[in-house]
Amino acid sequence: MKIGNVSSLLVAFLFLSSASHVFGDQSTDDAIIDATIELARSQLGDVERLDSIKSITFEGSLLYSSGDSGTIDMIYQKPMHQKLVAVINDNKEVSALDDTEGWISYYKVGIDQSLGMEIFDATRVLMMQAAVREALGFYKRPTHRGGRVTYDGRETVKDVDCVVLIYHHGEGLGYVRYFDAATGKLIKTVDAKGVEYFEEGEIMVEGVRFPKKLVTTFSTALGPQTMEFTYSKITLDKKYNRSVFKIPSLVE
Repeated sequence: MKIGNVSSLLVAFLFLSSASHVFGDQSTDDAIIDATIELARSQLGDVERLDSIKSITFEGSLLYSSGDSGTIDMIYQKPMHQKLVAVINDNKEVSALDDTEGWISYYKVGIDQSLGMEIFDATRVLMMQAAVREALGFYKRPTHRGGRVTYDGRETVKDVDCVVLIYHHGEGLGYVRYFDAATGKLIKTVDAKGVEYFEEGEIMVEGVRFPKKLVTTFSTALGPQTMEFTYSKITLDKKYNRSVFKIPSLVE
């Protein structure tokens, strides 16, 4: 299986409208949103610690339902940096965000010379910026570019009564999260392509709770497929030089 969809799955966001709540009671919705976010953040750890985190490094493995497998490393760093390295079989993909510039490069494992590189357009850069804010925001309301959260009612997911919140990031970017109404635990996330993300297990790192595994389901020409990200190590607040994220030809 090609790995070009790995980074797109990780940063794909849902284009949504909040029109369903135009006639709702906004003050009631805001109270539900605030209470849900507060409960969800408390599930992850001390809120002061969450807000103090400057970077997150994920290391782990990938497994497709087709049987293909590999490794993945991800970095999110404030204020606006991201890098992903995915290896499947003998193919390697490196993508990164350096503030307002994003790029992706393709390699064969064991060969340093890139097989090709693409500079991301403005839309893809905005998607990656939103991903950085969300990874380091820990469910907080987005505020950049008119970002906001809207309440989309209740829904049962896997026999769990969930509060449904839509996170909007401006420019038509956003996604949907389903939180357990009783505990605040995240049950499901859905992106623009209808891809569903479920978290399994947990890893505690310096008092902060992260999922052990992220399972996604998406449609292909061959039918539904799944992809699992299993994290073996998560590191907080490692400082990366900006050159790590720069377009390769611009690194001195």
